[in-house]
Amino acid sequence: MVSGRLDSSPGEGHPFPAVNTWGYSQHNPFMAIYESTKRSVYLMTPRLGRHPFLALFDGADANASTPDRAVTTVPTQALFWMNAPLLHEESQAFAGLLLGESDTKARTELAYRTALARRPDDAEIAACRSFVDRYRTGLKATDTPAEQHELLAWAAFARTLFASNEFLYID
Repeated sequence: MVSGRLDSSPGEGHPFPAVNTWGYSQHNPFMAIYESTKRSVYLMTPRLGRHPFLALFDGADANASTPDRAVTTVPTQALFWMNAPLLHEESQAFAGLLLGESDTKARTELAYRTALARRPDDAEIAACRSFVDRYRTGLKATDTPAEQHELLAWAAFARTLFASNEFLYID
């Protein structure tokens, strides 16, 4: 939602392979996981194994009635939020939205309003400016094309917001 890439339209059918191509058996079960930009409620629910994203974040077991979900906080969840390709893609999309603003202060304010539903204070604006400047400087020492430095620096800042407790938990 924050990156602007969530498809809010209702769910539709999944792209199952043609029936005449099926060769599923006990030893070759259907285990497809379909990529989606829709809400997780529209994800296909495999019966033989849990969807990897839902399994990581305590999704209910599809084979049992589950009135309450167990809530855990484990290191693999934090590692996902810092390293998963999904988060890198979404942070770059979010950074693209932020780059539509004219300067660092406006970008920081948009980032905080969108991701955390509040305005940043002066110390947070200064910390953001320092972070983005240091990240951009670090990119100059790499083989990364110069035209990508701004986007990647803001994407890195976006990931810091995405990994914050304030983004992940409702008080």
